[in-house]
Amino acid sequence: MPFTIGMLLDYFAVYNQRIWPLQLLGYVLGLVTLVPLFRTSKAWDRAVTGVLAFLWLWLGLVFWRRAAADMAMLYGPTVLFAVQGALFLYVLARDGIAYGSAGRVRTAAGLAFAAYALVGYPLVGLLVGHVYPHTATILTFGVLYYARRVPRYLLVIPTFWALSGVLWVYLGMVEDAGLVIAGVVGVIVLTARERALRRAASAAPQA
Repeated sequence: MPFTIGMLLDYFAVYNQRIWPLQLLGYVLGLVTLVPLFRTSKAWDRAVTGVLAFLWLWLGLVFWRRAAADMAMLYGPTVLFAVQGALFLYVLARDGIAYGSAGRVRTAAGLAFAAYALVGYPLVGLLVGHVYPHTATILTFGVLYYARRVPRYLLVIPTFWALSGVLWVYLGMVEDAGLVIAGVVGVIVLTARERALRRAASAAPQA
C-alpha cells in the first residue's frame, strides 16, 4: 500500500486516543528538563538525560514501531529513535552531561525551543488538525542549549531528523518548520560552542 500523509495522520489520531492521558505525563517530563535552569545538581542532570532517553525510546519502540506495522518505511524512524534513546542511556550511565544556565542568549534560545516543543508545536498542530510526533526532537535541541558539554554523537540523529522536517512541511505539516529551525540553529550554535571550548582548552596550557 503506498504511503500517504493522510495514513500517517490517521495513525497519529488513533495513537493519541489509545495512550490518553499519558500525554500529560509527557508534559510533566518536559517540564522536568527545565529544572536545571533554576536548581543545579547531579541528580537533576541525570533526571534530564533520563527524560530525553525515555522520550526517544518511547517514540521509537512504541510510536514509530506500531506505525511501521502498517507502513514499512517507518521502520527507519523506529531504528533511529531507538538508537538515539540508547545513546542517551549511555551518556546517563557515564554521567556525561551537566546542565544549567548557559548565558542569557543560549538559555533564552533553549527556553524558546522548549516552549515551542511543549506548547507552540502541539498548538499549531491542533489549529491545522494535526497531532505532535516531533516534539522530542525540538525539546532535545532546547535542552542541549543549556548543557555544559554535548558529545557530538548525540547530535547526529536529531540533526538528521530535524532536517527531515523539510519533507514533513512539504507534505503539509506546517508546524514542522520549527523542527527544521531547531535543527539548523541548534547545530550551528552547539558546534560553535564546542569549538570554542576546545580552543580554550588547548590554549590553557600555553597561558
